[in-house]
This record gives sequence, C-alpha cells and structure tokens, in this order.
Amino acid sequence: MADAAERLLLLEQHVQRAIERIEHLRAENARLAEERAGLAARVEALGKEVDALRQREQAAARLETEYRRLQEERQVLLGHVEGMLKELARIEGA
Repeated sequence: MADAAERLLLLEQHVQRAIERIEHLRAENARLAEERAGLAARVEALGKEVDALRQREQAAARLETEYRRLQEERQVLLGHVEGMLKELARIEGA
C-alpha cells in the first residue's frame, strides 16, 4: 500500500510540474504573440519607408536625367548663339 501511495504522490508531483510548465508556456506564448505583433507592425512600417525611399530614388533619377538633357540642350543653344554672334560679326565687318 505504501508503494501505491508513493507512486500516487510522485504522479501528483509530475502533474503539478506539467501544470506549471503549461502555465509558463502559455505566458511565454502570449509574450511572443505580442512581440510578433509588434515586429509585424515594424516590418510594415519599414516596408512603407522602403517604398517611399524607392519612389524618392526614382524621382531623383528622373531629375538627374532631365538635368543632363537640359545641360545638353544648353550646350546646343550656346553653340547656336556663338554661331549667330560670329555671323553677326562677319556681317558687321564686311
């Protein structure tokens, strides 16, 4: 009979430890779920920031292309003006 009582006591101890572990795991699971939600929100915010930066980069690339085009146009116009000034000087000198 003592053996059965000892086994029952040991079983009760194992059940109590299992209950404590389950409670600990539930608390840890709740903490991790909250942390996961926070991380998901952070990832979403960073994704939006990346999209905004990508749009700014594309806009900057377009502006740079436009700037180069305007520089080339300026050079062509300066060449025309220089040609006109030479022609004017030739006409005035004749």
